[in-house]
Amino acid sequence: MSNEVKIGLLAIVAIGLSFWGFKFIMGKNALSASNLYYVEYANVEGLQKATPVRLSGLQVGIVSDLYLKPEDPNRRVTVVLDLNKDMQIPKNTKAVITSTSVMGGKAINLEYSYPCSGTDCAKSGAYLQGETRGLLASMLSEEQAKNYVDIFKSGMNEIIDTINNEFLDENSNSPIALSLRDLRYTMGNLRTTSSQLDVVIQRSSRDIEGTLKNLNSVTGTLQANNDKIKNIIYSADNFASDLAEADLQNTINKVKVTIDSLQLTLGSANGAIKGVSSAISRINSGEGTLGKLIQDDSIYVQLRALTSNLDTLTTDIKQRPYRYIPLKSRTKVKRFDRLDAKDAAVDNEELKMKN
Repeated sequence: MSNEVKIGLLAIVAIGLSFWGFKFIMGKNALSASNLYYVEYANVEGLQKATPVRLSGLQVGIVSDLYLKPEDPNRRVTVVLDLNKDMQIPKNTKAVITSTSVMGGKAINLEYSYPCSGTDCAKSGAYLQGETRGLLASMLSEEQAKNYVDIFKSGMNEIIDTINNEFLDENSNSPIALSLRDLRYTMGNLRTTSSQLDVVIQRSSRDIEGTLKNLNSVTGTLQANNDKIKNIIYSADNFASDLAEADLQNTINKVKVTIDSLQLTLGSANGAIKGVSSAISRINSGEGTLGKLIQDDSIYVQLRALTSNLDTLTTDIKQRPYRYIPLKSRTKVKRFDRLDAKDAAVDNEELKMKN
């Protein structure tokens, strides 16, 4: 045998082993016979090739292919099941797509009520019934799910009873119960107020309608005279602006006049202050009569003596006017002096007696 033939045979064997290995990895033994069954699903939920087919938890085949029928208007998916040759299933077998984990793993479970024999068994190439179940239905049987639901309902009933007794009972003093009672009281008041408000509205409906009609009439009048109102507002705005400008100008003029008068007054006051300052300086330096009077004490003493003498003279004139009357004789004057001396002596005696 030549080397070329050996190489060819080796290549054929390698290709066969590769094909067999690929089928083996995909879960199918290419050297053993098998039965093919078809199932149609509305939704395969991410089912892929080589997905295991199980019966009572035991893998009995794989999904060998899945495809859409182009001519099917419902776009149903056809799945091909490749089962072991010795596997016999009834014609009413259901191929149920289930979830094996929360990570998205899938499997097809074969379900039937009783085994088949003879003509009751589905032949290779037959169509089986298809069904898809969710994650919860896949993990739990109907009886287990019912038991869990019953346990959950029982627990929830206990929780609800506890909540009712502790928080919602009429005799409970919990904040929630008190709040609910207050809310019930508030709703009652609100219902009463709503009824009263409804009665008031019904009684006032005519007045409200009249008011709305009047309001509509006023609104229509305003809308009809919108241009006139705009002109009036514009004219008033211009008048106010002119008036403000005129008043401002008059005020500015008056302020200017007042400032000029104030400046003249201040100038006069400055001159007067300078004159007063000059006079005070002269007085302090002893110039003039007032300066000499302030600076020289002798003048003050003389004025004081003169004032005392004038006071004495005035008192004497009041007490003895006869001395200053013209053409009075000297004898009469002396006589009056004696009488005054006598009266003064009597007064002194009376004063001593009192003391």
